[in-house]
Amino acid sequence: MKNLSWLQLSTAIAFVSAIATPQPSLAQNVTFFCGTSNGSPATIARTSTGEVPLIIWDITNSGQGSSPQQRCEEVARNFQNSRSQGNLNYITTERRDGQLVVCFAPQENAPCSGVLFPLNPTETNPRNALQRIFRIRVVSSKPINETGDRVYISLDKFLSGGYPSSTPNNRQNSRPQSTPNSTPTPK
Repeated sequence: MKNLSWLQLSTAIAFVSAIATPQPSLAQNVTFFCGTSNGSPATIARTSTGEVPLIIWDITNSGQGSSPQQRCEEVARNFQNSRSQGNLNYITTERRDGQLVVCFAPQENAPCSGVLFPLNPTETNPRNALQRIFRIRVVSSKPINETGDRVYISLDKFLSGGYPSSTPNNRQNSRPQSTPNSTPTPK
């Protein structure tokens, strides 16, 4: 009878330990690289569950002086470096030195910790620009004040498909492909 009680206790302790041990987020086990999606350069996240195109680059979102391929490679490096620092939990926008930038923050409603890439100077609505670039719709729980209400995109939620797509050809149907020069940056 003592053996049965010991076995039950051991099983209960193992069960509680498994539940209480925090599981790593999807974003912690990810590498970023520049590949292609539907024939266009794409900043892609490689997760334990597959590859997810974050941004499909074209001339309208690649920025002044950069080709879509150059911007894709630069942004993939910025994503990887930011993830390595542990601050790439949320993606948002802010103004830095008069330039509107896409940046990363450690938590929702926190200030940016670093810049991922600048937006085109012609962008007037950072919320819409961010949603267009990432091809998602983010519903606000409060009235939207375009001058003060920033969008925060959760990287975990994005990678797990938690945002509704804003395009008929959503990111789940985009088929990312590694290109010969698209080796993921080491962790």
